Amino acid sequence: MVSGHKVVHALRIFKWKWHARSSLTTGLLDEIPHGIELSDYHKAPSHGSESPSGLLDGDTLILEPIGDLDLFFQRIYSYYCEKGLWCIIIKWIFELLSLAFTICFSGFFLLYVDWNGLRNAKCGMVAVESGIKPCDLSKEALHEHPLTPFTLIKSIIVGYLAIFSIYWIFCFLRFFAQLKETLKIRHFYHNSLHVTDKEIQTTPWALILEKVVKVQSVQQLSVVKDLSIHDVVMRLMRKENYLIGMLNKGVLALPIPRWIPGAGSTVSVDPDGLQRRLVLPKTLEWTLNWYILESMFDRNFCIRRDFVSDPKTLKKRLMIVGFAMLLLSPFLVIFMLVYLFLRHAEQFYNHPSTASSRRWSNLSKWMFREFNEVDHLFKHRMNTSIVHASDYIKQFPSPILTIVAKFISFVSGGFAAVLIIIAFLEESLLEGHIFGRNLLWYAAVFGTITAISRAAMIDELLVLDPQGEMLLVVQHTHYMPKRWRGKENTETVRLEFETLFQYTGMMLLEDMASIFLTPYLLLFVVPKRVDDILQFIMDFTVDVEGVGHVCRFVLHCLSSLRPHILKVAIWTIYIKFYHAKFRSLLFTCGSFSLFDFENHGNRKYGSPFNSSRNQRSSQGKMEKSFLRCSREAIYCITQNV
Repeated sequence: MVSGHKVVHALRIFKWKWHARSSLTTGLLDEIPHGIELSDYHKAPSHGSESPSGLLDGDTLILEPIGDLDLFFQRIYSYYCEKGLWCIIIKWIFELLSLAFTICFSGFFLLYVDWNGLRNAKCGMVAVESGIKPCDLSKEALHEHPLTPFTLIKSIIVGYLAIFSIYWIFCFLRFFAQLKETLKIRHFYHNSLHVTDKEIQTTPWALILEKVVKVQSVQQLSVVKDLSIHDVVMRLMRKENYLIGMLNKGVLALPIPRWIPGAGSTVSVDPDGLQRRLVLPKTLEWTLNWYILESMFDRNFCIRRDFVSDPKTLKKRLMIVGFAMLLLSPFLVIFMLVYLFLRHAEQFYNHPSTASSRRWSNLSKWMFREFNEVDHLFKHRMNTSIVHASDYIKQFPSPILTIVAKFISFVSGGFAAVLIIIAFLEESLLEGHIFGRNLLWYAAVFGTITAISRAAMIDELLVLDPQGEMLLVVQHTHYMPKRWRGKENTETVRLEFETLFQYTGMMLLEDMASIFLTPYLLLFVVPKRVDDILQFIMDFTVDVEGVGHVCRFVLHCLSSLRPHILKVAIWTIYIKFYHAKFRSLLFTCGSFSLFDFENHGNRKYGSPFNSSRNQRSSQGKMEKSFLRCSREAIYCITQNV
């Protein structure tokens, strides 16, 4: 074991003075204009630099304490992910415009357009052949009095427009409130971290974290303890770590049938034979986040005693939210239909094969995410796995489907080719009608059928190797249940894999279904799991000085540093930089975390300790998270050198 004195000595190589600041105090950082280049971040502001404090060389910058460190670090991270002030402002503006367009678009087409009149209107050559005047769509296809008669459907549409108009006004006002805080974060980046908006585009997150810790030599961010990089990451991932742990331990496994949209594989079976499956649609995730993860902490970032000791109140709150969502579900369905139509209709029309593409479900993303893994790094890992996951699915071709698809593609492609030839000979011929439809309509239909059928064909050059492709997938997802091992080529594993890696079109349908599914789960299913959720929170929570309560799987444990580093570090780098310097450089890694192996370790995944099955993470998630952090540590070392 490495003694505390040696660790402190190793850290002193960088001569960092770490101070802390209480989360109970209030106020944000003062606004300080930028004027220092990144290469000069070790220097104090010069006489010519712009500084509201009028600091001279060698003076110490002292700011008001930060009221909410969690929120402060989240804003720093969001500013980094969104790549600067103007990117954030432009994104917000266009999000407001998109929401306003969706509301106006849906209101116009649902209330003003007379669909019966539009279907019966005769325009173009049809009007000429009928001997009538060219149609005026503004008169024939629009209602002069859209609310007359005022039916039940129109009342739902009006309610939808009113609710989302109020929501748009709220978003508009929130834009100005968030802009003020964003400007303060920008000043912190420019004046304290000395990173401009252009430099954020290419600066690694690890370097930003390192600068945040270094800035404590002049600005105290925490007054409770010396704030480390690990503390910052734990604060960023405080709530997410609990959700990851709940899924990993099967706490959110619900007694639902297999046909429920988005239901995963069976996690456990009750004594009465009832199967429990994981399910986490986006709407349920938002609910759990707001009414459990956001509500269970007090202003000291500690678990509230009244929260964990009163399951009846939490059950009642979840049922009230479920009932409210049930009342709002008709309005949400209208919005989702319009939004999905605007977002995907053109894409599916011009690229029909997109509907047959696949992506990871919302449940799989939280199952694969590791402890203390920030969002942008996780997305990068998942994006790189999609190609290999698609290749694994291709390892299970359907010869019969391929034969049928080839025939359909041959026939539809022949008709499409004839229409193309007609277009080259005389374009006006495409306006001719067959069975009441012009040839342009047939060209679109045959082109769509051809594209979809060709997407269903097997690549003749494909080499079947399910085990090899699954290995490539696991390298990125770090997910390989025991029941899959040695059975990668079986239909059972393929079907379970497809519940995690779904068709894009099917996921859109599941998003629609989740609007009604979530109220059902909140009213009748999730309240039955509240006792287990609260028990998990009590069993897997530990108090870290200066940080508050965090999930025990990511417990800061300096005493166990050395044996784990010896297991995962690259020995050539270890020998090159010697033991003390290697360990000190390791602390500079932006995403490095230390984990509580003594209480939650699993020897099967390389841990030097072996805890009971109930205490350790499932499938070695904690050990895998540690290995990921160690790889990031090696990267940080190479960057520092």
